[in-house]
Amino acid sequence: MSTRTTDRLRLAAVALILVAACSDDGGLVADGGGDLPRGDGVAPDLWLGDGPAPDGAGAACLPGPALLGRVDPARMLLDLQQLVAMNRASYTGQSQAAAYIKAELGKLAGVQVREQGYTYGGQAYVNLEATIAGGELADEAMLAGGHYDCAVAPGADDNASGVATVLEIARALSGCVPRRSVRLLFFSNEELGTIGSSQYVTSIKATLPPEKVLGFIAVDMVAYGLDTEDLDLQTRPAFAGFVDEAAAAVEKHTTLKVKKVVSDQCG
Repeated sequence: MSTRTTDRLRLAAVALILVAACSDDGGLVADGGGDLPRGDGVAPDLWLGDGPAPDGAGAACLPGPALLGRVDPARMLLDLQQLVAMNRASYTGQSQAAAYIKAELGKLAGVQVREQGYTYGGQAYVNLEATIAGGELADEAMLAGGHYDCAVAPGADDNASGVATVLEIARALSGCVPRRSVRLLFFSNEELGTIGSSQYVTSIKATLPPEKVLGFIAVDMVAYGLDTEDLDLQTRPAFAGFVDEAAAAVEKHTTLKVKKVVSDQCG
């Protein structure tokens, strides 16, 4: 993988961290500290200030340059290489990938990891949920995730790249307290027809109703294609405002070109 591609991986993670920090009451708060000051960013729901970080613990949690600096492209590339070495088109490979992801998440402070198990084709599979608990709006959630299986090995693009990105978001946000909770998800058996994600949605219906979900970002095939290609943000018309806000954040803090696709066919 070229240096330019690893740069694109890093920028993708940066973009998603910015979106994960969305909140209509401001950005993140320091773990154990008070509210962080609001900036004059391009979007009213996201602190994007470039000024000095406040004194005290939690300064690195500001959704600006300090937080973005936590993203490590070399670490993302290592995750990708580890996942590519597993034949995730097989049951054994999916089990190995789930164990790897769970182990990496288990190293992170302030990240709660949960397995959501189900049976498919007579075999036991798991989805993984990593939660960074929120503060004053903890009962609401911002979701992002990708699938760790693949249709044909080695599946570097589809979707080891997405898994590496979501893992890096978890690392960058560890130790921070977003106003809303952030759930980072890793699905099994998506290539067989969204089996894993459907099982996950069914499992949370009683505990996380739709009105408590700020949004979900599906992370798939990150940094795929030529370096000149743009970042596609696709959604349905009802969520066009969310895409506008995400695009503004991406364009402010990265060099990625954004293409907004708003259509009833999305999702």
